[in-house]
Amino acid sequence: MTGADVKNNIINNDLNNSLDNDIINHEQFEDMRDLFEEDFAELIQTYIADSQQRTVTLRATQAANDNANGFEAAHALKGASANIGATQLVALSDQLQEYCRERKINQQAALIENISLALQHAEQEINKRMSY
Repeated sequence: MTGADVKNNIINNDLNNSLDNDIINHEQFEDMRDLFEEDFAELIQTYIADSQQRTVTLRATQAANDNANGFEAAHALKGASANIGATQLVALSDQLQEYCRERKINQQAALIENISLALQHAEQEINKRMSY
């Protein structure tokens, strides 16, 4: 078992055991809300749409065994998620980047599905936060 495998197991356990815990880092999210003020809702809409497209791209790169483009999509998702404090997405995207470095994206369908699930949970949490 590689270091990436161990990290993936830990992340998967965390994702499965505490979906409501630290989905979004409150401080980071509120800092971005304060920074962008009235443009924040548009930023969030763009983040969600772009992130959904990146998960489609990740599935395609996994099926095509395209580690380079998989790495780029995971990297972009990780950066955007870090900006708004989507901690689970940052961790999972980082994990996928590691597998792409090891040229193992073709074995990561389950991890990509976890990324998709984490995105759904992040979107739900963001929607709750945006409604107050």
